[in-house]
Amino acid sequence: MLPLVSIRYYTVVLLLGSGFLVIGGRLFYLGFYGEKYTHFAETSRLKLKTLPATRGKIIDCKGRCLATQQKVYDLGVDLTQIKEEDRTHLPRLAHLLSKPLQQLEELWHASNCHWKPLYNDLSETLYKKIMQLHMHGVYGNEKSQRVYLHTPSLSYIIGFINQDNVPVFGIEKMMNFYLTGQNGYIHYEIDGKNKELIQHRKEQLSPIDGYTVELTIDQQIQSITEGVLKSAFEEYSPLSVHAIVTRPNTGEILALVNYPFFDSNHYNKYPIEALKNKAITDIYEPGSVFKAISVSAAIDCGVVTPTDKFNCSLTKALYRDKELPLPNDWKHFSGNMTVNEILAKSSNRGTVQIAFQLGAERLYKYACLFGFGASTNSGLSGETRGVLHPIERWDGLTITRLPIGHSIACSLFQMHYAMSTIANGGVLFYPQLVRRIYTANGEIVRSFNPQIRRKVLKEETSKTMRHMLLLSEQSKAYIPFYNVTGKTGTTQKIINGRYSHTQHIASFSGFFPNRNPQIHITLTIDSPHTQGTGYGSLVAAPIFKKIAEQIIPYLGIEPESRPL
Repeated sequence: MLPLVSIRYYTVVLLLGSGFLVIGGRLFYLGFYGEKYTHFAETSRLKLKTLPATRGKIIDCKGRCLATQQKVYDLGVDLTQIKEEDRTHLPRLAHLLSKPLQQLEELWHASNCHWKPLYNDLSETLYKKIMQLHMHGVYGNEKSQRVYLHTPSLSYIIGFINQDNVPVFGIEKMMNFYLTGQNGYIHYEIDGKNKELIQHRKEQLSPIDGYTVELTIDQQIQSITEGVLKSAFEEYSPLSVHAIVTRPNTGEILALVNYPFFDSNHYNKYPIEALKNKAITDIYEPGSVFKAISVSAAIDCGVVTPTDKFNCSLTKALYRDKELPLPNDWKHFSGNMTVNEILAKSSNRGTVQIAFQLGAERLYKYACLFGFGASTNSGLSGETRGVLHPIERWDGLTITRLPIGHSIACSLFQMHYAMSTIANGGVLFYPQLVRRIYTANGEIVRSFNPQIRRKVLKEETSKTMRHMLLLSEQSKAYIPFYNVTGKTGTTQKIINGRYSHTQHIASFSGFFPNRNPQIHITLTIDSPHTQGTGYGSLVAAPIFKKIAEQIIPYLGIEPESRPL
């Protein structure tokens, strides 16, 4: 039997030998199979940090900022770090955050909670004031937020960025490719304490900020239009009011207002229905405004002249050897009237007889040429094509209804741009919303020029129609020395499949000055509350005048002598 000392000696030797064998075996293993561990050790120290690009600005035609990125902070407090002396600053903190002091006092107790939110989306200015209080544990996490500085009614044009950072309709969606920019990154290495080893930085790519998008919109004209429509809404209590202001010679949109409207900064507080741009999504029968289209087509084809006469007291008339009933007029007209008088006095029976001379085929052809039944291709989401039935789907009375703006439905955009062809010499333009795109350094990346869809009318026809549509001094849209040209419309709404006798859509489309139109305004009022019928001549025309009278001095539009 071995002595106790010998047993201990051999035990120690055995343990040491075993340890060396284990270490040796491990070294042998790593020598042959250790590459994957080496790779793991290296990659665990490598980090990739994204450097987000700043989304581009959206500006109006005068350079006024409509949408931009802004630093904001989510403010909170680390309750493990607070000190008792910080309580003296709680009244000031409560004031800056507009929170009840009692709410903060109840929160201010040390605990194991490392983050308790106090306020989200805090502005940079307010955050700096709070940081000057030097309260222990109070800090914020910086983030970038889209901020809309425009007149609220422009929300339908600008759109917004939702909570998932996805652009939703408007310019934000249409120009997203240019606005987004390109993120950069830093590929770096950290040490055991999770600190960057600057000397071992692998590579770095700086972000490229999004481009600035300049619109044709003029925020001042938008504000003028918004203010007038707001007053009209308060006066007439309609369901809605809509207006578009453009330059008829280019198709550039200067203003577009839907009232009521929503605010892009608080889009989530509105129902989905309120986010619809009804100027392009909703349709209505244009009514008497369409008479300008019918008469333009007849004059352009040479089937009538402004001095030709028609009997407007007839209740029936022949069309292709068939006697058809003529629609009722809004008032009784006796005897013959010239084409000029028919248009000026808005006779339904006279207009339909003019259309009989034109014929169904040419009436339909010109309706298509003017853009009805097709999208205007504005680039905005949700635009309707309207309703213009092909001739094979017409019934026996469509030829007596279409010329006066029934049996057809269009959006405000479609009616507006159709009327613009009369103002600009007979050319149908595409709507234009974007003028230029810039880099952050002001370098122009792309310019957008007015785009012509097609020639619709002869220039002489356009000139003749401008003269025929010239408003008299008795019109509520008349502006002295500016020779307003335009047409009113009053349409019965279709309720439960029937024309309503109490709900109407009043409209007016007009431009000025007559010889060289610079501004074109079209507006509709859905179901105005007035004594009697809310005719376009009584309701819509004065609204047009109020908008125009404020735009004239702003743009410095020169007056024009009254044409002979």
